[in-house]
Amino acid sequence: MVIKCVVACYNAAGEPDFYFCKVACTQEEYDNGDHYGKAVAAALDAGYGEQFVVFDENDGPAWLFDHFVWDSATTLTQSKSHDTLRS
Repeated sequence: MVIKCVVACYNAAGEPDFYFCKVACTQEEYDNGDHYGKAVAAALDAGYGEQFVVFDENDGPAWLFDHFVWDSATTLTQSKSHDTLRS
């Protein structure tokens, strides 16, 4: 499954911002909330700073997901040995 995630955070200039990504995960990983950690790790790698609040498409407000072109979002995938990013 692929879950859309929005991370509320701060950009490199210290301004409030959003980081958008899609997370590929199994149902078990989703149920455990692993997709939230993957989204935060990707935001950190992209230069965003703390603090983080993550919403997925099933628990976030609809308006947050309605106005973004999701085809342009990075899809995060996981291998057994490490996390990887795929555009």
